[in-house]
Amino acid sequence: MEQESLAKMIGILFMSRTYAHMAHLKTGSFAKHKALNGFYDSIVDLTDTLAETSQGIYGKMDIPFTDMKGDVSDPIGALESHLAMITNLNKRTEKAFIDNIVQEIQALYYQTLYLLKELD
Repeated sequence: MEQESLAKMIGILFMSRTYAHMAHLKTGSFAKHKALNGFYDSIVDLTDTLAETSQGIYGKMDIPFTDMKGDVSDPIGALESHLAMITNLNKRTEKAFIDNIVQEIQALYYQTLYLLKELD
């Protein structure tokens, strides 16, 4: 994955974290409230790990701001679209440790989607 794709991915992850916190505060479902809370708590550490690791390789990156994507009353649709954006940017590298961090991020999305869909 090249530097520009990583920077865009990090920008999307920051946006997704903010989105999840807003949806967490809006939902009337306790299960969704807790699932979104778990997501935004966990995504911060994973995003920080990806950003710091990437900058350890490429130096300081210009991380773009990503406008909010998704309706806060539809966290499933929004997180699925955020995951699709990340997946589209994900290109395997010779650096397996970067790929591993991205896979952990994808796993968090899928786990959260499961909780949102099945435990309402």
